[in-house]
Amino acid sequence: MKRTGEKALSIISVVLNVLGVGILILTLLGSKMLMNDPMFQTELENFFYGSGLTDADITLGVDYMNNLLQFISSIGWIFVLLGVVAIILAIVGAVKVNSNAKLAGILFIIACVLSGIISLSGILLLIAAIMCFARKPKTPNTETIVQRDENGYIIE
Repeated sequence: MKRTGEKALSIISVVLNVLGVGILILTLLGSKMLMNDPMFQTELENFFYGSGLTDADITLGVDYMNNLLQFISSIGWIFVLLGVVAIILAIVGAVKVNSNAKLAGILFIIACVLSGIISLSGILLLIAAIMCFARKPKTPNTETIVQRDENGYIIE
């Protein structure tokens, strides 16, 4: 049975996941460079000085911003790892879809959860998984042709 629809949806989902993971990596690298930039630190301090805060509050605010950026960076790399695993599972599912549709459907569901159920790529993977489970191969007509004589009796 041809499963072109499932393959197409999974390939589109893989492309969207690769784009999302790539953008996330670039964002994380950019935030890392931003944290290490002394000009950014100076601008942040100048922003706090303009708001009329005390020196202790400004130091506390700058430390808070640095800690927040480090936390977001740590969580971001976890999302990158989950995205890469989802990409691998979706590719394996796309390869296996013709030979074992149930296995491919399970892989698509796991990849959907890892890539985010409410994301476009997650929705596409969920649709592909449902199609894997719902579409059944056509069964050939197994009725044997029965020969009958002129009176309607079966000839063996």
